[in-house]
Amino acid sequence: MNATLDAAIGHFEAGRLDEAEAACRAILATDAAQPDALFLLGVIAHRRGRNDEAVTRIEAAIARNRRNPLYRNALGVALAVLGRSERAIAAFRDALALAPQYADAYVNLGNALEKRGALAAAIDCFRRAIAIEPTLATAHFNLGNALLAQGDAAAIDAYRRAIALKPNFADAHMNLGAVLRRQGQPQEAAACFRRAVALRPDYAEAYDNLAGVLAEIGQLDEAVAANRRALELGPASAAAHSNLLFNLNFDESLGVTEHQAERRRWAERHAAALAPATAPRSADLDPERRLRVGYVSAHFRAYAASYAFGGVLTHHDPAQVEVFCYSDTRQADELTAIFRRAAATWRETAGLSDAALAERIAQDRIDILVDLVGHMGGHRLLVFARKPAPIQITAWGEPTGTGLAMMDYLLADPVLIPPAERPLFAERIIDLPGALGYWTPEKLPAPGPLPVRANGFVTFGSFNRRAKITPGVLRDWSAILRALPDARLVLKNKQFGDPAEQTELRTAFAAADLPAERVTFLGQTGRAEHFAAYRALDIALDPFPHGGGMTTLDALAMGVPVITRTGRTIPSRLAASCLTALDLMQFIATDAAGYVAAAVATAGDLDALERLRAALPGRLAHSAIGDARRYAAAVEDVYRTAWRRYCTEAAARQPDC
Repeated sequence: MNATLDAAIGHFEAGRLDEAEAACRAILATDAAQPDALFLLGVIAHRRGRNDEAVTRIEAAIARNRRNPLYRNALGVALAVLGRSERAIAAFRDALALAPQYADAYVNLGNALEKRGALAAAIDCFRRAIAIEPTLATAHFNLGNALLAQGDAAAIDAYRRAIALKPNFADAHMNLGAVLRRQGQPQEAAACFRRAVALRPDYAEAYDNLAGVLAEIGQLDEAVAANRRALELGPASAAAHSNLLFNLNFDESLGVTEHQAERRRWAERHAAALAPATAPRSADLDPERRLRVGYVSAHFRAYAASYAFGGVLTHHDPAQVEVFCYSDTRQADELTAIFRRAAATWRETAGLSDAALAERIAQDRIDILVDLVGHMGGHRLLVFARKPAPIQITAWGEPTGTGLAMMDYLLADPVLIPPAERPLFAERIIDLPGALGYWTPEKLPAPGPLPVRANGFVTFGSFNRRAKITPGVLRDWSAILRALPDARLVLKNKQFGDPAEQTELRTAFAAADLPAERVTFLGQTGRAEHFAAYRALDIALDPFPHGGGMTTLDALAMGVPVITRTGRTIPSRLAASCLTALDLMQFIATDAAGYVAAAVATAGDLDALERLRAALPGRLAHSAIGDARRYAAAVEDVYRTAWRRYCTEAAARQPDC
């Protein structure tokens, strides 16, 4: 018997699962209660994805030998895969009661606790495992994961330790890249992702992350290639496909035709099969009744788009709109609390599947469901694909269209989406006074005096992210600074705090014949310090082909005019949309020559620039996009118009009695 069992174990360790299973069955044919054979059959079943069978086999082994901690640990692993977390946790604790120095059981218990959201307890388990077995790379790796989930930068050290112990640990390289990216170190993050895909060429998630960070540092062609490789490896990933869509926004060679065609491909691949056989129908077709409006977002927090829709959310007329918020927000902050207070009903939805969230929305009898994310990270477009509400709208987050047949409307304006382009969209376009509203929960500082008066030179600036600074942008900015030899340029964003990124950009500017000493880099700061930094700028320069939306409005709120250059895509018109809403069309150019000329001309009339600096904050605050009550009322008018249309059409479809 022992020889046969030894042979079974040998086959299993060599990966010969068929031979190992046959040997175990031979043992059980003569001794049906042999616990080690039952246990090994259970482990083999787990390896083959038959976890229900694995649980049955291992429980049978435990019934015959209750003192073996290996059995309890393996049972917990199979139960965890089946989602039976409470039983899995109990099994791991049973294993540790039998063997208090069982490091692997601590790791598995930590993983189970982390999935339940008990991060502190999970971290304690991983640290106990490390204390028992300091060279256990998986313990350091999982500690890093839990710390990362907590937002603790100590995850970096945990991942580095895992890699030191196991240099070919592809997952550790990938996750280290993720945390370095969060910490504003994109160059190092890219190196980690490259190492991960070198170690595992079929690692779709690492390619997807590599694409994101390459776009951040302006290496667009490589980023899109990585996006496409991620999709080749994981064609079913809607998130990876959305990441491709987002990065294509930065490609100067593409226009709205190509962008909308790719969005329709996304919808056909990932969403079309989810559409219901019949669309939902409201039971109450009163066109003037109070509307139940649901907002869906992962970004109910301090996030750029939140300041575009925040004024709507906080200024709805409760007699007209009952607000529901479906929040996937994982890092709540003070803004989350403001939005939560504004909602009649707030639902935490991060733990719900798309199907479960769609069912929840349907149960809430939502009349109008609004997507606030678009194709940005954390979207729930596959909820909208299921059509849980009679009317569905996308707005503010990334107003470039979703491609979804089930999305009824896209809120925009005639500058952002000209009438001639509207037939290209899956959604019907409805115009607001401006595609983006502007709201801040705090009082902004005064712009202060015009900096050029004290400095003796004009200071241009751009507070947009690195991904938007394309080679064409560098060429135009260099041309502007060559035309104004005393002028300076200030670049501020999270990535610009990375010395490696500063070096790369200085090299790029030098190649464009721009001395490095004329460029100042500022990294991420708190919100108050961020607005204070605008006080050092005379003029802002909008990048292209992906311009700034909220960045433009922030600058205008601080009295800083923005020079923009429009193109063939929606992202290239974001700033133009904002400027048009304030009747500042003189700052909108359509080509390189016009862009440079507008910047030079604006810098040449200091008296006009000074007057504008004093007037712009009030001009924005009293405009149709900057007055939150007016803007919210305009949005409610759009909702009401859409609802009336729906009621009329639904009534017309009713059979005669």
